[in-house]
Amino acid sequence: MKNLPQSKLLYVLTGIVVVTAAYFIFSGQKEDQIKYVKKKIQRGDITSLVRASGTLKPTKEASIYSEINGTIKEIRSEVNDEVKKGQILALIEEPEGLSEDIEYFKEILKKTTTDLEISTNSHKANKRLFEKELISREEFNKSLSDQSSSLAAQEKARADLETAKRKLDSTQITSMLDGVVLEKNIIIGEQIHQNKSALYVLAENPRTLHLISNVSEADIGKIKEGQTALFRVDAFPGKDFSAEVKQIANSPSVKNDVVTYNVTCLVENTELELKPGMTAEVKIVISTKKDVLKIPTAALRFIPPKSSTVTTEAGENVWTFSQGKLLPVEIRTGISDDFYTEVVDGPLSEGDSIVVEYTTSGGSNKGPGFALPQPKRF
Repeated sequence: MKNLPQSKLLYVLTGIVVVTAAYFIFSGQKEDQIKYVKKKIQRGDITSLVRASGTLKPTKEASIYSEINGTIKEIRSEVNDEVKKGQILALIEEPEGLSEDIEYFKEILKKTTTDLEISTNSHKANKRLFEKELISREEFNKSLSDQSSSLAAQEKARADLETAKRKLDSTQITSMLDGVVLEKNIIIGEQIHQNKSALYVLAENPRTLHLISNVSEADIGKIKEGQTALFRVDAFPGKDFSAEVKQIANSPSVKNDVVTYNVTCLVENTELELKPGMTAEVKIVISTKKDVLKIPTAALRFIPPKSSTVTTEAGENVWTFSQGKLLPVEIRTGISDDFYTEVVDGPLSEGDSIVVEYTTSGGSNKGPGFALPQPKRF
């Protein structure tokens, strides 16, 4: 350093001091300590589920409209009343003169029927005479025309009578099915209009309901008819109700680029606790296995810390920690629920411990650090 200028010598000495200080500072710190959290492998039952949201609906629903304009005269059924098919729910005031019109059309029909019989008999007689060349073709054709006119008059009279009767029948609002009244949208004296709004909404037997669930496209392939579904509603916290899968829609529903399929389950509502319109949290049971080897699902999502020197092997892996070493174990898994996954094959046994997560502490960290299990990438 004798030949170095004084300024450059100063820079070199300063660098040596900085490097030396850094060495002593950082070499004095403790390295982060990693603590692995382990769980023991168990034997037990696993039930694989598909979760969805759903709504309870009647198995069949009918909205009843008025076929005529008029005024509500009488109401015979209220909300929650059980009704039978054909039962009168309400009455509309009869249009003025309708009964007289019906009697008039009856008389017209009777007269035109008599006229038709006379013209028919006359035409038959004229046909025989025409065949014997005893009358002219003009007379024969006139008798045929008279018969056709009488027939047309009878048909018009019958149509007018049927129209008037239908109008009279329309003053009676009747049930279309056996069930219960869900909605009643009329009051006595109200003016109503033909086919404008529903007077009543009826539901088929409320002791049987449909549970309509929206199942994601990723899970729809697991759903089969006959599977059991368990569900809960807000009205009965903690209580499980059961249903059976009856229908799987082929047509998808797309909302906000999310594709779902409607799955219809049949619900027996014998106690009438459940009401149409209730929303439900649904769990469809895909399969159940008894007394299988199972591991916490979190173990399959575990990724070793970056500071470890181990590498992940191909396939499904879990990790053991023994004698200070983190070791991968390759396994083959089966069904899974929310918390546990079945082990179908691999060198693991009941009671073995596997790593599910890790924590870090020491060094510059303030208190223990926590590392969430990460999704495993294949």
